[in-house]
Amino acid sequence: MNGKRENLWNERKTLKIMLVIVFFFILGLAFASVKENNSLQMGTAVSPEMLETRWSQEYKLCLPGMVDKLNINTADQKDLEALPGVGEKIAQEIIFYREKHGLFQTTDEIVKVSGIGIKKLNQMKEFIRVE
Repeated sequence: MNGKRENLWNERKTLKIMLVIVFFFILGLAFASVKENNSLQMGTAVSPEMLETRWSQEYKLCLPGMVDKLNINTADQKDLEALPGVGEKIAQEIIFYREKHGLFQTTDEIVKVSGIGIKKLNQMKEFIRVE
């Protein structure tokens, strides 16, 4: 008889712990949703235009011809890193080259940057422009 009470007590204790965990999980989700303030809500109609606007803000470079080409004379490090074949180090090199030698006159001139050769130029050429 004592064993049954102990089992019942352990089950209730486990249930209470699980309820507390679920409560804090739901509370965390609610807090994150309020903090984000741009999440889609259930029951909200989502048009393709709304999704396109949201995605265009999140993904600057997608497919050739889908968005404006990146101006390598004004692009910041984050935008440069989004180019194919360009990581943190090469993005820094591009910015350093611009500061030292001035603006690029043509897109082909980017091969003068340390770490960029013809192969990388060909990878990124359809995504870049100069102004």
